[in-house]
Amino acid sequence: MIPSNRTDALGALARTEGIIMQAMKWAIVIGMAAMVVVVFLQIASRYLLSISLGWSEEVARLLFISIVFLGAAVLARQQAHLTVTVILDQCGWRLRAALTALASLVGLVCSTYLVRGGWTTMLREWDQRTPALQIPMGIIFFIILFAVTLMTLWLFVVTVINIRDVIKGEHA
Repeated sequence: MIPSNRTDALGALARTEGIIMQAMKWAIVIGMAAMVVVVFLQIASRYLLSISLGWSEEVARLLFISIVFLGAAVLARQQAHLTVTVILDQCGWRLRAALTALASLVGLVCSTYLVRGGWTTMLREWDQRTPALQIPMGIIFFIILFAVTLMTLWLFVVTVINIRDVIKGEHA
């Protein structure tokens, strides 16, 4: 039996994770909507008014980068990244679980390198300014670092779950 305080702590962690996931999903939705509006404004101003908005391409690019990395973190936790399952579909459930655990472990190792590189890049580029908006590039690198750090933590959880399933012999 699990002690009550441990259950409470796990429940608090699950609630916190749920809040973070919802916030990230909303950030992705809002970022996508903003990107659509910015790109539409750029197209409309260029073709209808014959003027170019100097800031719009930069804003769209920064929003796109943020959406990609936040989305990658969310998909890592949901185990929803695009996968090719041709070989996995031919395997028994235990081998499939072992290969899934191995794949999540490889993703975990790769994401730790992304965290290290993201931290270094954020520190190095913090004072660099974007050409049109003159905002610090460190802000966008912080968003990338935040997303990759969450992805690493979630891949750790997924890896532990997958390894546990192999050891316990559970199959989904």
